[in-house]
Amino acid sequence: MQSLKLFINIQNSMAQDKKKIESSTSFMNVLLSPFRFLYKVYIMLYVSLSLILFYPIFKYLLSNKKRFPRAFSLIKVYAKYWLLFTGLFVKVKGKENILKGQAFIITANHSSFLDPTILYSVYDEYFVFTGKQEIEKWPLFHIFYTSGMNILVDRHSRMGVLKSFKRMMDVIDQGTPIVILPEGTISKDAPKLAEFKTGAVSIAIQKQVPLQPITFTTNWKRLERKGWFTGKASPGVVKAIIHPAIPTKGLTKADTEDLNKKLKEVINKPLKEKYGV
Repeated sequence: MQSLKLFINIQNSMAQDKKKIESSTSFMNVLLSPFRFLYKVYIMLYVSLSLILFYPIFKYLLSNKKRFPRAFSLIKVYAKYWLLFTGLFVKVKGKENILKGQAFIITANHSSFLDPTILYSVYDEYFVFTGKQEIEKWPLFHIFYTSGMNILVDRHSRMGVLKSFKRMMDVIDQGTPIVILPEGTISKDAPKLAEFKTGAVSIAIQKQVPLQPITFTTNWKRLERKGWFTGKASPGVVKAIIHPAIPTKGLTKADTEDLNKKLKEVINKPLKEKYGV
């Protein structure tokens, strides 16, 4: 009987502690919301104005396929200054794992609008980005995809998906790395991963090229996909972990699900250790 009472008391105490933590967190969120809002407004204005400034240069470089590498170099410079002037500093672990001089598929968790910018600041060699068809409607930014340098995927059309996949495989045949974010869009519950689509591993197996897993552990804190006042947003360190490549030599279509599961486990491991997700 005493043991039962003790257990009930412990449970009640834990419940009270949980309520206090939730109350404290809620208070902090209310306190920080104006600052988060102002920071998001600053980022939006900086990105918009800087893109307007550089738009004619990007337009020229992206108007000819031969100039794509030069456009890529400018995007890298633009990305680094974007991070600098918004108070974001990239910390990379596992740089020695970066693949070079070959075709491979870069795969990362999609936790923030910052993810592409971080990738451009991390990788030196030319790569091709893939993105959802909706980007075509984004003002200014769409030029990076509608120009033909990067690849848009129409997930609502089977023919559109097949056409995009063919383009991705053509890029790999040319020896160029591509970026495919397996979640397809920013996870609504970041840092918790959304469902991984099999596109990246399917192409990797078909072309027998390695996968390069990357985990962004703090991007969601720096710029979270939520409301202007509710989502987390602040300057600070953005951390990327580059994992050893996962080979696909000898794998077949039958290995797709297992490989996709392994890829998700590798990317999720640092998030599980840090956040318990």
